[in-house]
Amino acid sequence: MDNSDVSHDGHRARLLDLAYNAGLDSMSEIQVVEFLLTYVFPRGDVNPLAHRLLDTYGDLTHIINASVTDLMTVKGINERSAKRIHLFNDIFFAYVTARMNKRTHIDCKAEIIDMVEDVLRFRTNEYMLLLGFSPTNFLCGKKIVSRNLRNEVGMPVLELSGFLSSTKPNSFVIAHCHPFGLSKPSPDDDEALEVVQKLCFDCGVQLVDCYIVGEDGVYSMLDDKLVRAYCDVDDLKKAFNP
Repeated sequence: MDNSDVSHDGHRARLLDLAYNAGLDSMSEIQVVEFLLTYVFPRGDVNPLAHRLLDTYGDLTHIINASVTDLMTVKGINERSAKRIHLFNDIFFAYVTARMNKRTHIDCKAEIIDMVEDVLRFRTNEYMLLLGFSPTNFLCGKKIVSRNLRNEVGMPVLELSGFLSSTKPNSFVIAHCHPFGLSKPSPDDDEALEVVQKLCFDCGVQLVDCYIVGEDGVYSMLDDKLVRAYCDVDDLKKAFNP
């Protein structure tokens, strides 16, 4: 091992100690990106690459959300390393989902909205979340469906009916996200709600609500209003339509 390898190993060790002792919140963004890259590249100096990624994408969120093809345009990143970087997104969501499963008992709608928000708020592709609850309000079923991997348009009736028949919930919540859009339901969303309501009625399951998560907040289709706001809708409309 040459002196540069020793130097890089020492820098990696200091980054790890800093992350462990002070926490990622105490580190600069370049340090955080560099630290994550040590998991992608087992050896070598990743500081220049961290700078190139930040120069290209602006922040950590956009780096992780970038597609594999797009990441491969950055000097120093091949297909394998691009996949590893992109999968950080799924790792973070897997962690959130695992934590959500520990909160098995629900006392109020606000806790349901918390669960919906945890899974859907920062998605960059359209996902659907299915939640089933027992008569005593324990979570008895959960499923996340990627709408971008499906060919049909509208509500996946077979998937939904399969979920209800397998989990046998007393009550049911369905939610989906509008990535980079407002939460207000579209005509397709209104049609899908009718399908869900009929299916729940036929199965004897109470539909608690149908939520949509957008850039502006969480929208309740049954209450027909925004039940959790992230920012002003008018400001967002101006941003979307300058």
